[in-house]
Amino acid sequence: MAGKDYYQVLGVARDASQDDIKKAFRKLAMKYHPDRNPDDKEAETKFKEVNEAYAVLSDPDKRKQYDMFGAEGFGQRYSREDIFQNFDFSSLFEEMGLGGGGGGGRRGFDFSSLFGGGGGGGGGRRGFNPFQQQARPQKGRDIETEVTITFHEAYHGGERSLEVAGPDGAETIAVRIPRGIRTGQTLRVREKGQPGAGGGPRGDLLLKVNVADHPRFRVVGDDVETDVTVALTDVVLGGSVSVDAPDGEQHQVKVPAGTNPGIRVRLKGMGMPKRDGSFGDLFARIGVSVPRQLSDAQRAHFEALRESGV
Repeated sequence: MAGKDYYQVLGVARDASQDDIKKAFRKLAMKYHPDRNPDDKEAETKFKEVNEAYAVLSDPDKRKQYDMFGAEGFGQRYSREDIFQNFDFSSLFEEMGLGGGGGGGRRGFDFSSLFGGGGGGGGGRRGFNPFQQQARPQKGRDIETEVTITFHEAYHGGERSLEVAGPDGAETIAVRIPRGIRTGQTLRVREKGQPGAGGGPRGDLLLKVNVADHPRFRVVGDDVETDVTVALTDVVLGGSVSVDAPDGEQHQVKVPAGTNPGIRVRLKGMGMPKRDGSFGDLFARIGVSVPRQLSDAQRAHFEALRESGV
């Protein structure tokens, strides 16, 4: 019944008292009980939904978790086995005059289906645990989410503190970021997922990584691109330009005479770190700085160049 609104199932307000919840349950359980609706599949489904809703909302701890995480979030944290664990339907049904464990009069109805097949519906024994012969412990489900890191975190690696939803509320965990991680890759944090069943371990937390854009550097595979601006005279006559690298260092790069705008100059081994310990390359894309204001002498020189066919 994942995603169902338990309050809506019982027809009560979200701030309903425990007495109101119990009254609503008793009314609906009597209405949809299999003894009163033989061979009615719809009533049988309603009966199961009502029992599941009551098993959650009548338990203060489960109700608190349900209110905190909502229907979808609660369904990710609690299996049907978890919901009915240690819930005593036998005395509840006896109190309502419906027979021990809810079975008393209807032949052919499997009350164990209320508990997800966990071993029966009570059989008249007070305090009966439908999971006393449950399967071996099972690992909880993994949780998948996204995390955005900076370019420098991706380049240098490090540790990031994240707040995630745990079984007892929000918890802060430390996540190690390996050097050179790329957008689209996934970090696995062991046993920070959903609680396990039957004493099994928690699942894992899977973090899909997104590397945020950097104002100067662009990651292209293992390489990094950056833009540099060169004076007009340097691209015509040749010169050099200072280039910032991702490691924080500056490097002087030679600009050959006659370099056209858009040409990339390669700085070998100064790109992103790789798994094998090597590095990609850094490419400086050349742009040209065109003066907007000229002195009379500069203008005369440019006019002379134009007249000469340059």
